[in-house]
Amino acid sequence: MIEKVLILGLALVGSLARYSSGQLQNQNKMAQAPEKGIVFGASYQAQKRKWDGPLHRRLLFPWLCTSTAAENQEQYQELLTTQRKNGVKYVGYYYSSTTSYSSSSLPTYRQFPELAIPPVFIKPSWILRDDKGQPVRWPGEMERYYLDVGRVEVQNAILNRAIRNAKRLGPDMLFLDNWYYKYWSPTDMRKEQWTEKCLSFLLRARELTHQSGLKLIVNTASPPKHWIEFAPHLDGVAYEMGAHPYRLRKQDRYEEELSSYEKVMAMGKSIFLYTDILKDKGGRWDLDGRKVAATAMLVMPKSQPDWGGIYVSPPRYEVWPVGGWPMWPEQLGKPLGPRQWQHNTVSRKFERGSISVTVGENPVFKVAFEY
Repeated sequence: MIEKVLILGLALVGSLARYSSGQLQNQNKMAQAPEKGIVFGASYQAQKRKWDGPLHRRLLFPWLCTSTAAENQEQYQELLTTQRKNGVKYVGYYYSSTTSYSSSSLPTYRQFPELAIPPVFIKPSWILRDDKGQPVRWPGEMERYYLDVGRVEVQNAILNRAIRNAKRLGPDMLFLDNWYYKYWSPTDMRKEQWTEKCLSFLLRARELTHQSGLKLIVNTASPPKHWIEFAPHLDGVAYEMGAHPYRLRKQDRYEEELSSYEKVMAMGKSIFLYTDILKDKGGRWDLDGRKVAATAMLVMPKSQPDWGGIYVSPPRYEVWPVGGWPMWPEQLGKPLGPRQWQHNTVSRKFERGSISVTVGENPVFKVAFEY
């Protein structure tokens, strides 16, 4: 039994060679197993052969894709066909005009398919205004404004347009970006008031997507502790702040995040964690995504279902070992039980290894592969 311990941030060249050469335990069994993995939040670009190669074909395949960039509808339909031939189970139609719009003619309005409602269709009465009657701008952007998403007229205009596009093009779900809940509010508006407007929008989105046979996912900045309150009204939650340094400093904060994920999955909802989190304008705090991937492994169900599990978006155009996920579930095997805390370290054992996270000012992540 050879044990190799990876401290996240180190390359696993030796392990990759071992795996590629066919010496991994149970490799034949794994080769015949159903594909595992997920790619989402990035456009599929066939010319870059993003998921090509023997390792990709076996393990790193797209389970879900939320955005496909194309020049026209014909090309879009071809890309959808290609994705589904590659094993995609769900394709989502991404729409960013959930709470805001831009008054300028940005590329997001010109590319296909439409990712946001064009400015020409925005009525002045739809714009959120402050106490002085001035339009509320997105922080740091002069030409991006918030929409009054509590207005039924605004809800119907945005949602009906996005759903109509999705049904015409063929995706299986609607992915709404920039949705808020008990986290933040624009200008001097109370958080409670903004949350009420956003929740009203979500309830209308749930009603309309249900009528159209589409799944509904929202990307939110709301901390996981609040998800249980709105999760019943959608099918999945996307999040860009998983394993955030703030929560990794203390055991109770990190455990709150982990247990919150479990509660949402117990409701049959899916969780999608992004890895490319901006730390500031100068860089990213989780450069290769393995902190987020380790967090997901600590709570993933014993057998990931087609819907209702937790998934991680690997870094764009990066193959393991840099990205970590989604090859870890195949390498480590099924969890042998729930995670366990010992002092400030939480760990979980798998069929062929273990994962541990030690919280603190300088958290430590370890993955042990046992071959």
